[in-house]
Amino acid sequence: MKKSKEKIIKVASDLFHKKGYQQTSVDEILERSRVKKSNFYYHFKSKEELALKVLDLRIEEFESDVIYTTLRDASLSPKKRLHKFYERVKAFHQGLKCRAGCPFGNLAIEMSDVNEKFRKRLGLFFERWERTIENCIKEGVENGDFRGDLNPALTAGLILSQLEGAIMMVKTYKTLDPLAKGAQSVLKLLEAA
Repeated sequence: MKKSKEKIIKVASDLFHKKGYQQTSVDEILERSRVKKSNFYYHFKSKEELALKVLDLRIEEFESDVIYTTLRDASLSPKKRLHKFYERVKAFHQGLKCRAGCPFGNLAIEMSDVNEKFRKRLGLFFERWERTIENCIKEGVENGDFRGDLNPALTAGLILSQLEGAIMMVKTYKTLDPLAKGAQSVLKLLEAA
């Protein structure tokens, strides 16, 4: 039974990322995972419940595998943390061949106006991510890595917004250039004189 649940989650995660929540049917998830409908409904009451579980797992994985190993890595200077973070994001999108976009940004665009549960979960996640960037910027300002006239909170919001926009352009143009050039520009703007 556990194996069925894992297969459902894995297939659904991939489909939700590549096609979107609304364009993915339970039947397609069942077909691709080769799990029977009765098994699906044994584990999940609905597609929404499955999608929220997928979202929670994606958030948990992103925070542990990316945010904690880059932006929160106290063994690195704030400048190196931010650089390493951008490199991880670029590698992820290169692995996707510049397709599919950001699973969080995609879901926020698709579902925030139509489902409050998705909007709230994504909002809390983006707030945590932005606070992590803010703390990195604040530390960088304090230790001289970054310009002293930066407002860490405003800068963090700008960085996250720029990043999500750049990922959308990567998906649109099918090239890493918007992400690479955006990262380079942001790091240059932050540099202390």
